[in-house]
Amino acid sequence: MEQKGRVTGIEGANTFNRRELKLTAAIYASRPGVVKHLQKTGKLPKRINTGGAQIQIRVIIERRGTNLRLTSDEKLVYEAILRERRLPGGGAILVHEHH
Repeated sequence: MEQKGRVTGIEGANTFNRRELKLTAAIYASRPGVVKHLQKTGKLPKRINTGGAQIQIRVIIERRGTNLRLTSDEKLVYEAILRERRLPGGGAILVHEHH
């Protein structure tokens, strides 16, 4: 469900905007086994280890900005996040967009 540019109703979360969910998808897609699991089962894994994601988020933002054009693997993960309405590894929050 979208509300004023924010996606609501995601399990374990308040609201995230599309840019935050795309950044989250980029992180998930880079984690070992996530894309293969999604391709095999059609679903995100029950849990995704995102240890060290803070550094990875910073690097992605420095290289690609916050309005990401997703790769095919990242898009697959992004679509699964929207479909399943859950973030099994937590979500990226762009602090300046929550003020």
